[in-house]
Amino acid sequence: MISKINNPEVIRFIQEHANNDPATIALQARKYPELPIREIAIQIASRQKSESKLPEWWGNPQVIFPPKENLEQASSEITAKFKSRWIEGNSILDLTGGSGVDLFYMSSGFERVVYVEPNKELAAITEFNFKLFGRQLEAHIAKAGDILSKIDSHFDVIYLDPSRRDFNKKRVFGLEEYQPNVVELYELLIEKGNEVVIKTSPMIDIKSTLELLPDTFKAQVLAVDNEVKEVLFYLKKDTDVTPQIEAWNISELKPDQKFAFTLEEENEAASEYSNPMKYIYEPNSAIRKAGAFNLTGTKFGLRKLHPNTHLYTSEIIIENFPGRVFEVLELIKPNKKEIKKVYPKGIVNVISKNFPMGANKIKKKFRLKDGREEFLVFCTISKEKKIALQTRITHS
Repeated sequence: MISKINNPEVIRFIQEHANNDPATIALQARKYPELPIREIAIQIASRQKSESKLPEWWGNPQVIFPPKENLEQASSEITAKFKSRWIEGNSILDLTGGSGVDLFYMSSGFERVVYVEPNKELAAITEFNFKLFGRQLEAHIAKAGDILSKIDSHFDVIYLDPSRRDFNKKRVFGLEEYQPNVVELYELLIEKGNEVVIKTSPMIDIKSTLELLPDTFKAQVLAVDNEVKEVLFYLKKDTDVTPQIEAWNISELKPDQKFAFTLEEENEAASEYSNPMKYIYEPNSAIRKAGAFNLTGTKFGLRKLHPNTHLYTSEIIIENFPGRVFEVLELIKPNKKEIKKVYPKGIVNVISKNFPMGANKIKKKFRLKDGREEFLVFCTISKEKKIALQTRITHS
């Protein structure tokens, strides 16, 4: 692919047709017999997917992108840069190299950068892009387990982003089902790396994964603009510290939000409960994924609406709360008559928390459409009472 794409005429064509439909471009081989139209269509499709995900690479017309399916699991620029904050050293080994995005940002300042990838074409593209940016890369066309058992070197950092699909391309959720199997490679990993960093799916169960990775000293839930993107586990051999759980919500436009705790602290925290007061608080998605359901209330002096309703309340507003804050305007019975009275046009944003129906089903049942500045919060409070709260957002 590289030889076909890496010439001025092809690069110019891709730039001129950057916003065109790749499928339409792919059908125009007869119109442009002198051009590698199939490869061009792949580049246009991948570039369209990468404009916001990988702005630095997208901004360089000479960068060659892998097919879209290879970009799906690749980190975004913002999450790759986030990971680069926490690692340091002289040597780094990426056992699941892929598109090379994470390694590109994480390896800045490292003297030895080793990349492992079984797909020869994907590895060639990554080598090309590293060289394009003046970066050194030692590439190995191999599987993670094979290279790890053969390589004699010891690394400051070993990084893995295992595939969340099995050999039949079916999505899997447990760490022991990932490819490569981190659990099987565990002893080799902690023997050959001063620090091991493992990226996992937002769907991973944190508690059970910590049991599989006993040398973990830190786990990070990483959200971007309130959407959880990945969960990271940091390991060191024979660590004897209680793992710290960090919930991060980062953004290009807003300051980072961080909430740190241990599972023991969460287990020992005791929530206090109350019916809705003047303000309602919804923790950001990273905190919810991390499971800090009791500590959120105790750390900020808030009361919870119900043990399984992860919303909190207070009479005075708490500044710098890591999430959304709503002012309660009215308590509404969750029936058609009452809702129609308050929203005759049916335009209001809907949130469902510990309620028999999800937000989409609620909107369908009550004929509601998202809009305006108000939120209708359907939830369960004390004595299993089901309510709807008319609110407006004050902080997000």
